[in-house]
Amino acid sequence: MSGKNKSVSMVILSYNSREDLEECIPSLISQSYADFEIIVVDNASTDGSEEFIRANYPEIKVVQTGKNLGYPAGNNAGFEVAEGEYIVVVNPDTVADPEWLAELIKPLKSDSTITATTSKILIYYQKDRINTCANTNHHTGLTFCRGLNKPASEFNNCQEVGAVSGCSFAIRSDMLKDLNGFDPDFFLYQEDADLSWRIRFAGGRIMYVPESVIYHKFKLSIAPWKEFYLERNRYLILLKNFDSKTLLLLFPSLVVTEIVTTSHAVLNGPKYVMSKLLAYFWIIKNNKSILAKRRETLSKKRISDHEFFEFLDWKIPFEQVIENPTMNRTADFVFNSFYAFHMKLVRRIV
Repeated sequence: MSGKNKSVSMVILSYNSREDLEECIPSLISQSYADFEIIVVDNASTDGSEEFIRANYPEIKVVQTGKNLGYPAGNNAGFEVAEGEYIVVVNPDTVADPEWLAELIKPLKSDSTITATTSKILIYYQKDRINTCANTNHHTGLTFCRGLNKPASEFNNCQEVGAVSGCSFAIRSDMLKDLNGFDPDFFLYQEDADLSWRIRFAGGRIMYVPESVIYHKFKLSIAPWKEFYLERNRYLILLKNFDSKTLLLLFPSLVVTEIVTTSHAVLNGPKYVMSKLLAYFWIIKNNKSILAKRRETLSKKRISDHEFFEFLDWKIPFEQVIENPTMNRTADFVFNSFYAFHMKLVRRIV
């Protein structure tokens, strides 16, 4: 780790993550691939995270933001001081396999057309189970874990995918710079999906690398405040990235997804309904800044919406959001049957 001009800059965003960092950092330092620097961005933690790192790991760069900037802007602060040719984003609540980094970087080094790579992320508490093997993007802006809770032995093919997982991915620093990093307006959740959409629209390719294994302290839950960010940021992704014609073609699916997400909010109680409503209000209130972002994003598009649709998914894995097996099967039959039909139609026209 010593010396300058490392090929890889690992960026870890920390917010009161001292306990996790005590396990995460040693697993990063002991990687078989040694040509890297570590940058920890501290979002004004109150648990002594910054002091712990400075005292125990003086070779690690620490960026203190002074306040909680959220996930996207916090990581962007790390990108600004990163010197590596490749930027690796990794969550603090992870423990990496010794070959994790070497395998994650390998495709970028061997193929100049690959822009980003993402890991096989397993559940820390159930190491034989998958957290996600690259995220899946639904055509209505929803994002899901690919392979959630399936055996770790599955998803063993290195393949091109539609999106990275923000938990563990690598990207070429020049592309990240061209895209201006994460969009800080997202604050929490879906910022990795938005970045993935922009990578692909800029002509970049994303690869899932199953040999790059990392363990994530993951628990599936959707609190009311999380519902707000998931819905608001879903609308942001759609409004920023798709042409007007595509949004019009997708309108039937978008309406159906409003039924799905509103039903989810109603079934979970008034706080969730309020979060859903607040997401609408935020979009309306910030329509001018969204239009400005839209103009910028559309100006950087290098592939058509038709080409982009290749890695969009029509199926919602209802088992990730509905616990009741009967309701799960019913929702799967009713809604996914419609999505499959409509997606097939849209792909022919878009």
